[in-house]
Amino acid sequence: MLTDLNYRLSCLTVYRSLLQDPVMSALRSSLENLQPTGDQPLAASDAFHSMVHRLLQTGLSFGDHLLDLISHDDNPFSRNCELYGLDSCSAALQQVTARDLRILQDLYVNPSMVAVPEWQELQPLFDSQEPAGSNSLLTWLRQSEDWGQELSSLADHYRKHSRGMISRYRALSWEGEGLQGLEHPDLPRMSDLIGYESQKEQILANTRQFVEGFPANNILLYGSRGTGKSTMVKSLIHEFWDWGLRLVEVGRDQLVYLPQLVDTLSDYRLPVIIFIDDLSFEAYETGYKGLKAVMEGSLQRQPQHILIYATSNRRHLVKEFFADRSGPGEEIHTQDTLQEKLSLSDRFGLTLTFPPTQQQLYLQIVEHMVQEQGIEMDAELLRRRALEWERAHHGRSGRTARQFVNSLRRL
Repeated sequence: MLTDLNYRLSCLTVYRSLLQDPVMSALRSSLENLQPTGDQPLAASDAFHSMVHRLLQTGLSFGDHLLDLISHDDNPFSRNCELYGLDSCSAALQQVTARDLRILQDLYVNPSMVAVPEWQELQPLFDSQEPAGSNSLLTWLRQSEDWGQELSSLADHYRKHSRGMISRYRALSWEGEGLQGLEHPDLPRMSDLIGYESQKEQILANTRQFVEGFPANNILLYGSRGTGKSTMVKSLIHEFWDWGLRLVEVGRDQLVYLPQLVDTLSDYRLPVIIFIDDLSFEAYETGYKGLKAVMEGSLQRQPQHILIYATSNRRHLVKEFFADRSGPGEEIHTQDTLQEKLSLSDRFGLTLTFPPTQQQLYLQIVEHMVQEQGIEMDAELLRRRALEWERAHHGRSGRTARQFVNSLRRL
């Protein structure tokens, strides 16, 4: 039985990448060292407990971990189902996928097949901890008697929730060589941002149009520092959670990889906003040319399910000098140089301006944060200290207000 199970796992084809998972890898190592006679060599016991150790790090039971791997796996079946539906999968692909699922179901239903003598003590770790009928994405797999007959349901799951990194994380970053999921992203809510109601309405309307599948605009949010530009973009994940919106942050130094990122994201169907914070370029930098080409102007058009939202303290993103406009000894066609630098901002179809925070709005933000954190203080004393703080620090802004309220915890 043990030899047969290990052999069947080695035959996984569509879901073969599951074997690279640390828990599954330790499981196979344990199986390879278990003898048909029932003897338990040290190597098998060591591999089994290594598997348990790695399983504990996931916070899931063995069965739930296996379901989690299936639900996020990026393979030919999940890709075709996400992009084109089950009908796009050939009969051969469906047949091999069904066979793989039945192999995995045997492991899910009978985890005791990989047990060592300590099995009784560790058995709770292998039992599914989430009751049937819960809101799990894969409840129907838990209840199914034959996973091989669930291809249609599984195809619907991949089409709705995607696969790989995109299915597992709502917020990601691009590190030059690929997508990286953010385990603990900073995801504020739009209600946390006080003021700037017109800007909120415009970005929400544009994003709603985007997630509903209609053409929408790239957005540039520019204005004074600390006014909530980045907060407004990051809060969109909560606002459009039910639409499956993803946010991928790209640093300015990573913009050279932007075409590669767009090409990667083109292989998915969920709506994605590429977020570039604090965007600006020195006159000698040429990275803005790649950004221009991705947004408009290249032979490959920007996919409809991808938008670019950028924040900046500058309206004109590339630094200009008077010498760009005129001056002896300079380029003859000065207007060409000027237009090239100005054209990047023009690629953003919607520009939202964030003016400096006025005193009344600054105090409203302070009062809101104080109430949220449950801090009790005389209103007049709070007002006086808030104004003293902004004069001694970085001027009036939402950021300054947050820093002031944080300081109250130490009083």
